Amino acid sequence: MTKIDHINNSSNGMLRDSLGAIKHAQTELRHLTRTGASPTVLASQIELCEVLLAEISGIHSSLARDIKRAHPPKANGHAGLNF
Repeated sequence: MTKIDHINNSSNGMLRDSLGAIKHAQTELRHLTRTGASPTVLASQIELCEVLLAEISGIHSSLARDIKRAHPPKANGHAGLNF
C-alpha cells in the first residue's frame, strides 16, 4: 500500500466514523423531539446538536486537508522572490 492509499483509507475511515456518529445523533435527536420538552430533554438536544456540529466541522477540516494535498500551490515562476 502506498502512502497516498494509506491517507485515503484513513480519511475514508474517519469520514465513515463521522457519518455514523451524525446518523446516530440524528436518530437520537428525532427520538427526543417526540418526547416532552423538559429541561433534561432540551439539554440532551443541545448536546446532540453539538455532536453534529463537531462531526461536520471535522469532516470539513478533513476534506479541506485532502484538497490541499491533492492540489498543492503552483509556483509562480519567480523562485526565491517574495511579493
